[in-house]
Amino acid sequence: MSSYKTTTGISVTLLLMTYGVFGWIYGSWVIKVLEDEGIKNLISQVLEPEIRLVIFYGIGAIYIMAVAIVFTSPITLITMGLNKWLKSDVRAFFLVFLGAFAFALIVQRLDFFATFLMLLANAILVKLDLQSLGLSRWLSYCVLTVMCLGSFFGGITAFYYWG
Repeated sequence: MSSYKTTTGISVTLLLMTYGVFGWIYGSWVIKVLEDEGIKNLISQVLEPEIRLVIFYGIGAIYIMAVAIVFTSPITLITMGLNKWLKSDVRAFFLVFLGAFAFALIVQRLDFFATFLMLLANAILVKLDLQSLGLSRWLSYCVLTVMCLGSFFGGITAFYYWG
């Protein structure tokens, strides 16, 4: 049991650091996007500065929650959802088309995909460690989501404080 606690501590530390660094990078990206003249003129006509930041950081939070909850779900949940989609030829063609489009995006923007894989791998590792400690699937999802969002927003806050 002691070795589980040690490896869980290491994986949780790795998760917090990874999502914190991602929050720092995301915060700097948001500032760079909002300072771009073309986007600044377009968005400033429609939204207030505080609302713009809330929208961008809300998108980031949705991304983090998708990585923490959706992509770490068991394969059986995903395959049950895909079984209904693959019963029709049109839907199967659409799924193949969507897969080819995703592959093209992955090849085109390999740096984004590598970041996604790094976040996903850390989330899966911590989820498995939490479940090996005896937490239920849903409780481990809740703990994982809170840790991911907390360190993500901690990284954003650190960027604004020190960056």
